Amino acid sequence: MFEHKNLDGKWNRVISSVDDFITCDVLECRDSVGSEPEVVNRRQYTVIGDRLVERCLPSESVGDIWSYDSDGLPWWGSVKNPPHMGIIAEFNTYNGGLHRKPFEADRNVVAFATDGEEITFANGIYKVVRQSDESELTAPSLLELRKSYFS
Repeated sequence: MFEHKNLDGKWNRVISSVDDFITCDVLECRDSVGSEPEVVNRRQYTVIGDRLVERCLPSESVGDIWSYDSDGLPWWGSVKNPPHMGIIAEFNTYNGGLHRKPFEADRNVVAFATDGEEITFANGIYKVVRQSDESELTAPSLLELRKSYFS
């Protein structure tokens, strides 16, 4: 299990993933703003393949789903420039994430959908193949793709 001097169980902690397609733990960090960690938004990090990914969740007092998003947990987005120092960098390295990913124009993965499907971006279009029915969905934005995914 990942260990770090800044893991305190409140502001920075390691939790188990709720997503079946994620094979490692999740690092959850809160900005050190305020005095109560339960009321501060959370940023979660994990590694999928060799990619560091992240998502932002509301505070624990609100829950895991944003009030404006009826479609469930936010998708995981690829961290474009993974850090080279600090707790997130060490977590990334510990779980096999790269600090410098080679650009793959034919498979530019920018995010992962609810069931772990790769979301790619090329020529101004986001694309995902929904696992539940093998439908290929495209949209000019991740927000529109998410709406289409859950419709």
